[in-house]
Amino acid sequence: MKLFWKQFTAIVCLLIVLFAVFGCVFLQTSFQIMLEREKERGLEEWKMFQFALLASMEALPEGYPIENDVMTEMTETIEDSIGNPENGIALYNEDRQLIYKNGMYYGALMAENIGTDRAMWRLTDTEAGHYLEALSRVKGSSGTYYLAFGRNIQYVYNARDRLYEQYRNMVLFVIALSVPVSWFLAYHFTNPIRQLMKATRDFARGNYQSRVEVKGEDELAGLMLEFNRMARRLERAIWELEDAARRQEEFTGAFAHELKTPLTSIIGYGDMLRSMNLTEEEKRSSSDYIYHQGKRLERLSYKMMELVRVDKQGIDLKPLKTRELAYEVELFTKKLLWEKNVAFEKNIAPGIIFGDRDLLCSLFGNLIDNAAKACGRKNYEVSGEQARILFTGRQEKNGYSFTVEDNGCGIPADEVGKITEAFYMVDKSRARKEGSAGIGMTLCSRIVKLHSARWEIDSRESEGTKVYVFFPEEEEEDD
Repeated sequence: MKLFWKQFTAIVCLLIVLFAVFGCVFLQTSFQIMLEREKERGLEEWKMFQFALLASMEALPEGYPIENDVMTEMTETIEDSIGNPENGIALYNEDRQLIYKNGMYYGALMAENIGTDRAMWRLTDTEAGHYLEALSRVKGSSGTYYLAFGRNIQYVYNARDRLYEQYRNMVLFVIALSVPVSWFLAYHFTNPIRQLMKATRDFARGNYQSRVEVKGEDELAGLMLEFNRMARRLERAIWELEDAARRQEEFTGAFAHELKTPLTSIIGYGDMLRSMNLTEEEKRSSSDYIYHQGKRLERLSYKMMELVRVDKQGIDLKPLKTRELAYEVELFTKKLLWEKNVAFEKNIAPGIIFGDRDLLCSLFGNLIDNAAKACGRKNYEVSGEQARILFTGRQEKNGYSFTVEDNGCGIPADEVGKITEAFYMVDKSRARKEGSAGIGMTLCSRIVKLHSARWEIDSRESEGTKVYVFFPEEEEEDD
């Protein structure tokens, strides 16, 4: 059963049960109060009649003979003066003989108790109706008599039955009214849940922007708010997974393509050496080509291994002196810069950064290597300049920054945002001739991210490129 119908049924049943129980208790209490009041009235009138009869007997002269006729007259006189037409009176002598009975007395229902010394009363239910009966002994100096009193209280029960009948009609009206009210309340209470169900269903079908409208501040509103937060996080996570899958697919395709060209060449020259009679010069040329392509594949594998290591390892950031780090970077790139005839200048201010020495050497080594290759692709005869790379470092307000600047060929503006993609090369033909794998900047990007640093690349075509890397200060942990 759906929650809506559960709530609807529960509200209807609860209203009916509460209304019925409250009504029954209220009517029964009212009936008991009415019955008690009528009982007290009847007993008071019975006692008054008893006292009046005893007083009349004591008021007779001493020695006055009291006959049944006298008692009958006295009883009639008292009844006319203080009697109630709803009451019935019967008078018995000591011999249990009925000497008086008015027309309202419905029978000697307590005649079997005549002769007892104590007064008594009871409520009697007969086929004719409900009665209040009482019996008392009236003993005077002239004799003993028994006064039987009866009061018809059926009208109290009739009033109760009429109230119950009216209340039953009212309960039926309440049931008829509670159905639409309960339906409205159940629909209102379950509406947020229906919205959540619809949003969840849409989300499962691929609509990751599905959200619910949050109204109010109750628990359901809180649940809807948390759903929206979860949906936003899931949408972002799914987008990141899809983007990662797309990038991985592109990476795999690019990697396969990078392997295909040198492997095809190696296989072709190897087959030629194996199956053809070549001159010594042709053999040496083929062997050199195979060797260079093998070295290129070796560099590619090293870069790939370093890239995987950076992605998986958790680094321990240690304090490093900036000048010592710059000196190691200079030693690491000295031979490369000498081979390409590129002037190298460094101006490093003293400071401390936190990082992994090997990874940072790889970072700045790749940046300087790319700068040297950019310088190698520019014709300086026209401008009269010399290929130059400037490596600077300075202390800033909230950290330390390094800059690698060259005056090489630069990067087109629409290419700058793509250079961190794996295997992306601005000039693919020249890059492959230089042995580039196209993943150096991807590696740099991940090293920067691993150190919680940030970097900016500013490049102008034919003018040069400047790469700015900022390392924030290490935050002190609270004690």
